[in-house]
Amino acid sequence: MDTYGIWIIVGVICLIIDLLSATLFMLWVGGGCFIAALVSWLLPSIAWAPWAAFVVSTSILLYLGRPLAQRLVEQDVVPSNVDSVVGQNGIVLEAIDPLTNTGRVRIGSDEWRARADERIEPGEKVVVQSIEGATAFVAWAGRGALEGASH
Repeated sequence: MDTYGIWIIVGVICLIIDLLSATLFMLWVGGGCFIAALVSWLLPSIAWAPWAAFVVSTSILLYLGRPLAQRLVEQDVVPSNVDSVVGQNGIVLEAIDPLTNTGRVRIGSDEWRARADERIEPGEKVVVQSIEGATAFVAWAGRGALEGASH
């Protein structure tokens, strides 16, 4: 088998690895293999030429392509509607008891299952600390702390 055929096989293997890993790193290595295959085909009598082409082209492809690939792979996290509940105020409808894992709160116009680190009685005001699934983790807001705040 000719040297350029080996470079092509290695380049295809690199692309398959990249497809399986989804890191876009082996894509550039595979590109370097294909450029080395081209050099090997054009200059078959110079044994070191494909290796030099591989090293140089892979380095250039990594340097120029990696930032582009990272921008494509990294996606902004778009907060969901549930995330907007965090920090909102609510009122306890059913006593929140950490020992029995019971409690319900009204946040805006919605009722949520609620959990807290301490017992909070009905009618008390709370602030949502986090949401996990359909459960709001809340903290007691204190008497009068939320007077005039929207629910």
